[in-house]
Amino acid sequence: MLELSKNSKILVVGLGKRSGLAVCNFLSKKGYKVYASDSKSDEKLKDIIKQLTGDVKVFAGNQDPSILREGFDMVVLSPGVPKSIPLIKAAYEKNIPVIAEVELAYRFMKGFMVAITGTDGKSTTTSLVGHILSELGIKTFTGGNLGIPFITFTEETDEHSVSVLELSSFQLETIDKLKPDVSAVLNVTPDHLDRYDDMRDYLRAKLRIAMNQAPNDFYIYRKDDKMLTQNLNDIKAKKFSFSMKRDSDAFYQDGSIFIRYDGSETEVLDTSEMQILGMHNIENTMAALLIIFAVFKKNGMSVDWKRITEACLSFKGLAHRMEMIGTFNGRTFINDSKATTVSAVEMALNSVPYGSILIMGGRTKGDDYSRLTRAIKEKIKHLILIGESANDFKKYYKNVPSEVAKSMDDAVRKAVKASSIDDVILLSPACASFDMFANFEERGERFKEAVLKLVK
Repeated sequence: MLELSKNSKILVVGLGKRSGLAVCNFLSKKGYKVYASDSKSDEKLKDIIKQLTGDVKVFAGNQDPSILREGFDMVVLSPGVPKSIPLIKAAYEKNIPVIAEVELAYRFMKGFMVAITGTDGKSTTTSLVGHILSELGIKTFTGGNLGIPFITFTEETDEHSVSVLELSSFQLETIDKLKPDVSAVLNVTPDHLDRYDDMRDYLRAKLRIAMNQAPNDFYIYRKDDKMLTQNLNDIKAKKFSFSMKRDSDAFYQDGSIFIRYDGSETEVLDTSEMQILGMHNIENTMAALLIIFAVFKKNGMSVDWKRITEACLSFKGLAHRMEMIGTFNGRTFINDSKATTVSAVEMALNSVPYGSILIMGGRTKGDDYSRLTRAIKEKIKHLILIGESANDFKKYYKNVPSEVAKSMDDAVRKAVKASSIDDVILLSPACASFDMFANFEERGERFKEAVLKLVK
């Protein structure tokens, strides 16, 4: 439980419509004195403020350290707000505890916890694990960075439930006591370098997921990721690895996924029967199967691979992640709007045939986009470029025919014109969406709408 009295003052920094709002309402319901600070004005926050329950004092348009004169006992930091802002620095200097929303929720939860992080694949793997556990009849809650704040369901958990959480590096920066029974780091590749000093700094944030784990807990990691395999010494939990090679606890061979345990190898599923596309989703599935295996092992339950396989194969995947939209005039359209990193696009390109059309671009995130040069040259015959990065990308990938589109409708029309029958047209942007859209979901929906217009 939270070590505070009912008279304690708690400051929530970042009044977002998901995490910040949920924390304020949770704490005010508990009877704490709750304050919220956000850099946005009253006008921009009015819709969120209307949803506040209880007596919450809001400092709109104000994140000045002077707020701390109110005398706070704790700060709950929303994941979108960096620790580096003056207000949070001042809180640390005054020895005021600063914790994440997931840390707060953890202190009230019951039951079993699975926590999943990584640069790419977090949402799909988290949803797949949650899906399998639910199909097996286990009381399961799925959320976190996935879009459902942990704090919204923490009080519904009980000693028999499993909470499956996607955790971002931003959320992990300010955990303290949070200890998953099973943790997983799927991969670590360049991302958010506009927030972190370098890759080592980013990696450290990711590895915090396992910092409190004990030897009877489990840690799942991608063995093909050098940064992860070189940083295992401080991991106290029992380790399971997955790989495209045979030297791991889960591996891919001849179109099937195998699990190695108790000195034997078991073929778990034929990947051709999966409803989710791409080699990266085979890796996500291997990670999910190891997580399920670890949950069963820690709970002393027998593993029924047949039922687990059936549940796995019934998973249809998430929107905007290698999502098959349909066909038009013999062209196949795939929506991978969630691919905001170079690594995610590399994975997508590994899953499409030579001669595909790629729609990419948006607001860059400090990544090294030259890493895509070879993959684009090998798989893409024509590039359609959108957003702020369009002209720069035209220079980066000058060895591939390209053109700039003014809108998503324009991009889809140009892609169709540049394609032939049996071609794949892939939206996989490698960038954030905020230059043209509110988020990656809106970008993906606009892509689907543009394709639907052609069909009609």
